[in-house]
Amino acid sequence: MEIGMPRAGKGEARHAAAWAWYGLGVLLMTTLFAFVVRQMLSLIAPALQTSLGFSDLQLGMLQGLGMAVFASIASYPMGWLADRFGRRLLLALGVACWSLATALFAFQDSFGGLFAATIGIAIGEAGLAPIVFALIPDLFHERQRNTANFIFYGGSLLGAGLGMALGGAMLQWLAGAHGSLPGWLAGIDSWRLAMMLIALPGPIFFVLVLTMPLGRQGSETATPIATDDAGSRDFIPYATAHWRTLACIFGSIFAMAVAMTSGLMWFPLALPRAFGIDPATVGVGLGTAITIATIVGVLLAPLMLRLRRTDAGLGPVRAAAIFVALTPLPAAFLPFATSAFQAYGIAAVQGALGIAASSLMPGVLQNLAPPHLRSRVLALLGIVNALALAVSPLAVGSISGLIAGPRGMLYAITIVSLPSLIVSAILMAFAPGPYAATLRAIRPQLSKDFS
Repeated sequence: MEIGMPRAGKGEARHAAAWAWYGLGVLLMTTLFAFVVRQMLSLIAPALQTSLGFSDLQLGMLQGLGMAVFASIASYPMGWLADRFGRRLLLALGVACWSLATALFAFQDSFGGLFAATIGIAIGEAGLAPIVFALIPDLFHERQRNTANFIFYGGSLLGAGLGMALGGAMLQWLAGAHGSLPGWLAGIDSWRLAMMLIALPGPIFFVLVLTMPLGRQGSETATPIATDDAGSRDFIPYATAHWRTLACIFGSIFAMAVAMTSGLMWFPLALPRAFGIDPATVGVGLGTAITIATIVGVLLAPLMLRLRRTDAGLGPVRAAAIFVALTPLPAAFLPFATSAFQAYGIAAVQGALGIAASSLMPGVLQNLAPPHLRSRVLALLGIVNALALAVSPLAVGSISGLIAGPRGMLYAITIVSLPSLIVSAILMAFAPGPYAATLRAIRPQLSKDFS
């Protein structure tokens, strides 16, 4: 566990705040690195089909099952260990694990070898969400927590879009420069070279995380737990007492993640089939759409909170419910897109609404979680997202195989994503009542916000 900081004067407080923002920067850069690895797995999917002859279902297993199942298995233990043995150390070990697995991925020639390397990436990234989101309340006072959350969440998703665009540009460059590479590299597939290149920064991030200064800003004392609520002392009693809240919040997050993942994972394969464009071009176009959606979505969330300032306690949940309720509208238009540009526009609008809702969730979960259970509660976020990562690619891959024609995968994405978004909206609409009851139980000093 990180050691608390003593009471400091103004100069020392400014110094501590500067280190807190530096720590957030390290966490953000590390997360961006992880996103680049994930996006590359999607972008090289067509090349894997070409060079190794994989089916859509096998690609779905690589992108979904390999990443998701083992990330789910490892996520809660990582959160448990992070609460006890040091979040910084575990995060650094995770960086080392997924960097090594990414490098090994480039040297595999069989589905089994690639699947095993994907598992290594998944295990390394499993602790990322619970560790990072548990660290933010420790780094920042509660009045700065939402700002830090929005910066981190928006920056990480912006990095996902930039990672997609840079990954596409890297593949384009490798395809064009293949003939001019040294002889010992010219015979290596472009997708293998790409995986080698994105593994190279791993040691740098390992050192940055391992040497990152940490200090407690007193955020936990700002929101003490009700000392007479024995049920909140252990995770299972806490989850049993507040299962309605957790079911609504995490159920909605899961359904939203299924929908968002279905497009993100399969657009690099669906759009070339439907519109006859180069997969690397899709990386640039889709990455640009994600970048725009991220900027708009992250700006929409605090704007909505400002408009609902009089509803301080339930504002984040009710604002998220509004955004989630709107996401099915653009998703319904995807089957009717007649160009890749229209598909990018649909992805941008749907993504902006989904990101606006999702950017509110870290703060919601931080408020729901007693400080001593924070990493474990936040580990559920990684678990539900990992399960969505397993379900969505497999569902889309299976359905697309049943629909003939170049637009079959676009239809499959809609068949999976549209009902998921509707379910997400329904669950989030029911969330405010149980959420208010949970906050009353574990943070009674907030009861004035629920009058």
